[in-house]
Amino acid sequence: MTKSVREARSFKETAGLVVGAGFVAAGFFLPPVMGLSHEALLSLGILMGAVCLWFCGSMATGVVGVLASLLLLVLGVVPSFDVAFSGYVSTTTWFVLAVFCMTALMQRSTLGARLTRRFIAWAGDDTRKLVLAIMTVTALCSSVMTDTGAVALSMSFALPLLETVGARRGESNLGRCLMLGISFGALIGGFTTPIGHSLNVLAMGILQTQTGYVVPFLTWMAYGVPIACVMVPAAWWGLVRAFPPEPIAPGEVEGILDGQFRFGTLDRRDWTCLVMLVALPVLWILGNWVDALAPTTVALVGFVLLFVPGLDIISWRDFEALASWNLFLFFGGVLSIGAALTSTGAAAWIAEAFLGSGILALPVFASLAVVAVALVLLSTVFPIAPSWVVIFLPPLLTYAQLTGLPLTVPTFLSVCLMAGSYLVPLAPALNMTLDTGYYRFGEEARSGWLTQVILIAVAVGWSFALGMAFGVA
Repeated sequence: MTKSVREARSFKETAGLVVGAGFVAAGFFLPPVMGLSHEALLSLGILMGAVCLWFCGSMATGVVGVLASLLLLVLGVVPSFDVAFSGYVSTTTWFVLAVFCMTALMQRSTLGARLTRRFIAWAGDDTRKLVLAIMTVTALCSSVMTDTGAVALSMSFALPLLETVGARRGESNLGRCLMLGISFGALIGGFTTPIGHSLNVLAMGILQTQTGYVVPFLTWMAYGVPIACVMVPAAWWGLVRAFPPEPIAPGEVEGILDGQFRFGTLDRRDWTCLVMLVALPVLWILGNWVDALAPTTVALVGFVLLFVPGLDIISWRDFEALASWNLFLFFGGVLSIGAALTSTGAAAWIAEAFLGSGILALPVFASLAVVAVALVLLSTVFPIAPSWVVIFLPPLLTYAQLTGLPLTVPTFLSVCLMAGSYLVPLAPALNMTLDTGYYRFGEEARSGWLTQVILIAVAVGWSFALGMAFGVA
């Protein structure tokens, strides 16, 4: 990192800290105004201060979450430590940690590599089919593990393949298609199941906190899977249309398959991981009818099984490196702030301001379309999706309750549309492939603009139809 880059980053981090402190100070010293109590103003100030620190990268996101909870207590927004840190004992927060067991199962076995081999063998020497194959594999993996984990897994196969065929960084269209396709596949697969993306868990936690409603596993999939089935081929078509991949010599793929993707029979660890990868989603689905199989309970069972003597899936030291404790602390802080906004009346004030903007005068479908475009533009320019979910989802849930819109619709749309932009590579799942050098910052928009438009249209259209026309909550 050059000196100028370090100085710019340091300035941004310091600016975030100063502006964030300013928001907290404003919330503390301003008198009650516009129907907001002192505690409500202060909770809003802490929220905006945290957003500034997250956006500027002033501190680790988890540390900011802890700091926000601490400020809620020290500045008297909430009455006790238990209330200030209530997010850290939430089922949502523990679900976030426990669900890393799915990532561990994929990464500690050869199952992901075997799946990739089958798709690459299907594609053969056809590079267009090869791009579609790796996008599909990434989307499937992303549906049961973190987006970044799915990207890392697919990159570990795609990069050696590109090197073997002599694809040059910044010049090869095949390299552009594969790297962008991996990121797009991860973003699309992430919203297909409740466990596919941390934003899904965050949004469902906010929904449960505000309304008491828990989205069933199958219900979420009814929204996400059909959209993904449309979006994977749509994103693939946009990619190969914008960057027609160059052909590769016949026989090179066979050589790669016989080298990097050469496996024997499934060993004991593979079978153990396979059984758990099938069993856990089945139990989550059965939780639609069996109360004892709550999502967090099932996830924690899977988490514990990782370390049972004799199964030999992963050591605690390796799991520490794999799991994101930063994400655990971040979620606890976010949910604590959300609870404070609700208890002080700040959330109700935001909802009233939102609903008073004239959106109620529009038909429900038109309102959803306007909100969807606004959310996409916001998350594209300011890629702080968790913060936007915290700010916009509560009033959207209030709007849904007033209009009879199923609560799952705004919950699903808020994460489906803001998990990552198809226009700029700022989300983590895109940062990772951008860093390979196979495509440039501005090249994503060339292939992704049409994907972004199709996603908005399909997501809003299907969610509205499923929720209102078919009565799916």
